[in-house]
Amino acid sequence: MTSFVQVTSSAPSNNNNNKIKTVRQKRSSILSPLPEDSDEEEPQAPKPPTLDDFIPTGQGVFLTEGDDSFGDDNGNGQEVCSDEITLNGLNGDCFIDNEFLDGEFVSDDSSVQSTDEDYDTDLEVNEEEWLHPSKNDYHDTTGKKKYMKVCSDMGIHPVSYIVNNLEQKELKLRFHGLDQLSIKAISIPLETNTNVEILNLQGNGIDPLGARCLCRVLRENLFLTEVVLSENKIGTEGAIALCQFLKGNRNLIKVDLTDNEIGDSAGQSFYEVLKGNKSLKELLLGNNHFEENAATWFGDGLSENDTLEVIDLGWNPWKTRGAVCLAEGLAENVGLRRVRFVMAGLGKLGAQSLMDALLHNRTLQELDISYNRIPVEGANCIASGLKTNDTLKILKIGNNPFDADGAMVILEAVESNETCAINLLDFSNIMVKIEFKKIQDRLMTERNMKITNEGVLPDTQTDPETFAKMTAFRKDPIEAFKRHVYNCGVNMCDVFNVDNDLKLSVVDFKDLIKVRFNYKKVLGRGYFLK
Repeated sequence: MTSFVQVTSSAPSNNNNNKIKTVRQKRSSILSPLPEDSDEEEPQAPKPPTLDDFIPTGQGVFLTEGDDSFGDDNGNGQEVCSDEITLNGLNGDCFIDNEFLDGEFVSDDSSVQSTDEDYDTDLEVNEEEWLHPSKNDYHDTTGKKKYMKVCSDMGIHPVSYIVNNLEQKELKLRFHGLDQLSIKAISIPLETNTNVEILNLQGNGIDPLGARCLCRVLRENLFLTEVVLSENKIGTEGAIALCQFLKGNRNLIKVDLTDNEIGDSAGQSFYEVLKGNKSLKELLLGNNHFEENAATWFGDGLSENDTLEVIDLGWNPWKTRGAVCLAEGLAENVGLRRVRFVMAGLGKLGAQSLMDALLHNRTLQELDISYNRIPVEGANCIASGLKTNDTLKILKIGNNPFDADGAMVILEAVESNETCAINLLDFSNIMVKIEFKKIQDRLMTERNMKITNEGVLPDTQTDPETFAKMTAFRKDPIEAFKRHVYNCGVNMCDVFNVDNDLKLSVVDFKDLIKVRFNYKKVLGRGYFLK
C-alpha cells in the first residue's frame, strides 16, 4: 500500500504567535514518520525521510500526474503521494518558503545554504589587474614589450636608450642615426605610449617614408605635445604628409621642422595648417627652401591665424617680394608674440611693411630681423614704427648695412616713446657714435634697458672724410670689393679660378682675399667713397 503524508491545514489567525505555531505544526507534519495503511492505523516507529521521497525518478517527473495526485479528505487536508510528487506539490504547502514573521526568519534550520559562489555575474573584475594595469602584458602603457617584439620580428637590435626611457616625459633621440627600420620600430610602441610628451628626433636623417610612419604615431597618440624633427631630410613630400595630419590635430603645441629641405611647393599645405589648427602654439620652419610662392601662402595664413604664438621663418630664400608678403601678414596678425625673420631679405621695402606691423600689431613682444639687408632708409621706417609701439620687448636688428646714423635714429625713437616696453636692443656688428653711447647709458640707468653694439667710433666730426672711409666698407663689403677689382682692371675668374675647376672653397677664398686685397691701399685710393 502506498504511503502518504497527511497535512492538516489550520485557519489563519491574526495573532503572530498563532502564525508561528501553525508554521511549526506544518514543519512537524512534513518531517513526521510516514504511517502505514492498516485497519487500526496505529503510528509506527519514526522513519527519517530520504532524498528519494522528495525527488522521484522517472519520465513523468515535473509533470502534473492527474486528478488522483491530490485528494481532498473531508475538505480539511491534502494527500500527497510520495511516489508521484510533482512540481505543483513542490510549490504547495508541504514545503515552507522563506518568510519573515515580525522580523524572524523562519527557515533558519533549512539544510539548503546559498553563497556568492553559487551565482554568476558579468561584473567579475580582477582587482589587481584593474588597480595595476601596467603589470599586465595586454595593457603595457610604455610599449616596451611591443618594441622588443617588433625589433625581433624585423631582425634589428633594439636601442637600449629607447627601452630605458619610454617611461620618461621626454624621449630625446638626437643624432642616434636611426634608419627607416628603426623609425618604424619606434613608431609602434609610441602609438600607445602614455608617458612620453616630448619627442626629440633631431638629426636622424629621417626621409619622407619615415615622416609618414611618424604621422601614424602622431595620429594615434593623444599624449604628445612637442615634436622636434629638425636637421632631418623630410623634404617636401614628408612635410606635406605631416601637414595633412597637423591641420586636424588638437594636442600638439610645438612642431620643429628646422633644416629639413622643405621646398616652395609645401607652402599651401602650411597655409591649411595655419588656417585650421587652433591648438598649435609654436611652429619652427627656419633654414628650408621656401621662396616667393610659399611666402604668399604664409602671409595669408598669418593674417587668418590668431592662436599661433611663435614662428621661425628665418634663413629661407624669400627674396624681397616674399619678405614683403610675410611682413604684411604679420601686420594683420593678432596672436603672434615671437617672430624670427633672420636672413629673410627684407631690404627697404620689407622694412616699410614692418613699420605697419609695428604700428598696428598689439601682441608682438619679440622680433628678430638680423641679416636682412636693411639700409638707412629702412632703419628710418623701423624707427617710425617704434615711436608709438608699447608691446615690443626685444628687438634684434644687428648685422644690417645701415651705419651709425641708422642705429642712432632707432635709439632716439625708443627714447622719445615714454610707453616703450623694449628691454633689449641688439645692434650686433654695427658701430655707433659717441652720442649713441650717451643715450645708451641714460636708458640703461633709467629704464634698465640692455643695448648691445659693436663699439663706439672715435670723434671724427672735424674730419668727415675719414669717418666716411671707416664706415664705408661695413656698409656693403661685396660691392666695395667688386668696385676695387673693376678699378684694378682684373678679371675675377683669373683671380679665383686658378685650377680651372670653377670651384672655390671658403678657405681658399679667405687666403686669396688676404693676398690680393690690400684694405689700406684701397681706402687710400678712395674707391669706397660715393
